[in-house]
Amino acid sequence: MNALALRHQARLVSVKQLFLIVGILGCLTLGDGVVAGAHVMLGLWLLLGIPQTIQALSLAVVIKYLNPVLYTYPEGVGVMGWGVIVLGGIRLLFGTRIRNVKIILPLVGFSLVVAALFVVQDNKAPGVSVMKLIMFTYVSCAIVLGCASLSEEQARELGTWFNSLIAAVVLLSLPVFAFAEVAYARNGQGFQGILNHPQAFGPILAPAASALLASIFFGKPKSFLRFLAIVLGLIALIIVSQARTALAAVMLSMAATTAVVFFKKRKFMQFRMGRFIKISTLALVALMLAVASSSVLQEKLMGYVYKRGSTNIESALSSRSGGIESQWNYFLENPLTGCGFGVYPWGLGRLGAVEFMGLPISAPVEKGFLPTAILEETGLLGGISFLGVLIYLSRRVIAQRNTQWMAMFFACIFVNVGEMVIFSVGGVGLLYWLMIGVATRVPPDQGTENSEPQKNRSIAIRSHLRTDSATAMAGFTRSASSIDLRNEVRSQTGVSLL
Repeated sequence: MNALALRHQARLVSVKQLFLIVGILGCLTLGDGVVAGAHVMLGLWLLLGIPQTIQALSLAVVIKYLNPVLYTYPEGVGVMGWGVIVLGGIRLLFGTRIRNVKIILPLVGFSLVVAALFVVQDNKAPGVSVMKLIMFTYVSCAIVLGCASLSEEQARELGTWFNSLIAAVVLLSLPVFAFAEVAYARNGQGFQGILNHPQAFGPILAPAASALLASIFFGKPKSFLRFLAIVLGLIALIIVSQARTALAAVMLSMAATTAVVFFKKRKFMQFRMGRFIKISTLALVALMLAVASSSVLQEKLMGYVYKRGSTNIESALSSRSGGIESQWNYFLENPLTGCGFGVYPWGLGRLGAVEFMGLPISAPVEKGFLPTAILEETGLLGGISFLGVLIYLSRRVIAQRNTQWMAMFFACIFVNVGEMVIFSVGGVGLLYWLMIGVATRVPPDQGTENSEPQKNRSIAIRSHLRTDSATAMAGFTRSASSIDLRNEVRSQTGVSLL
């Protein structure tokens, strides 16, 4: 099936998938027994194939982060969640092609560097670090390998699934606005919808918002106004959630995508600078007019930037700057080794660790800024090796020449500038890894899928004409006249020499 056929089959949202997800999430409100049954269902669902595994795992993430005011969880739900993840990893690896093993070498290399650092680190919780590293390596490698076995059609359809999943979360969250004790249950300020935290609700919307913005700026959506309305709605929800990290991720992902498209215009032949400038200008003017004419919108934006009673930029950023400063200072004191993967310099966080059969299955840490956090935990050696992982994955995604998925990929990465979740493969980080894996397999944008073959054909044609011209010139010394030469060249190459 060619790329043109895939484009015609691709859907923004599947109504059937949307109703399925809404139905499942709705049934989970009936009690903790239904939640336990849902995990069993997910375990059976993922056995059907790699696409089904990705669907089941992404839905498992949403189930884990549901609003506790609306949902009750059975005892041992954390073990159930890990059971689904482990089984999903096995299924992904089961469908792996041997020739694809090389694509996980950067991830394996990073894990080996971190493992080697355990020998020399002053780690206050080594057992937790070892378990976190094992699970990160297992899950991330399984996802990358499993997604490499997807066909382009399957990858495209999984894009529809992710959109449907996020649409279900949004649609179920909208009625919650009417119940403040549910909508703002976590802190009384940030909207969390049907999820358990504003910092879960906002960032989950960021990849979808980035993908739709990329479609507007770099593609040619059939319904421009519909896409624009959806994007504005998602950004509005991000703002009311007060998740500044999510909006920053959207803006940074668009900047990164724009830079890639601009500097690699030959690979993105559908890109038109005039269209990009026109849409950007209109969007900026519309935003400025809307803010200037609405005092309510001004108040909301100011509350978004200066949340929790902040009065200036310094106090507004204090929730991140303090952690960044302490992480950087520890790195300067231990530049090569770090304190240990997934832990603090003093050991565990305030919630400690949850164990099952003697193994730690949960030990949450809250580290906002990925660059300084990874340097604090793994030192310069670990930081450089993980940077290599990000560069390698970025190159694979860019090579697919799909601007929507490129923006989604960058959003999954830039979310970590405020919430370092990329190593939390037992939580929301799992959803981002699933999106990253699929982003490495999607087909190109319309107008780019034949750019390289066209370039190669042009080179071949020019080479052929040069060869034929050289042959004709060599025959010049053997021809009796210029008329004979023209006739000979025309008969051999179909090209007239004037």
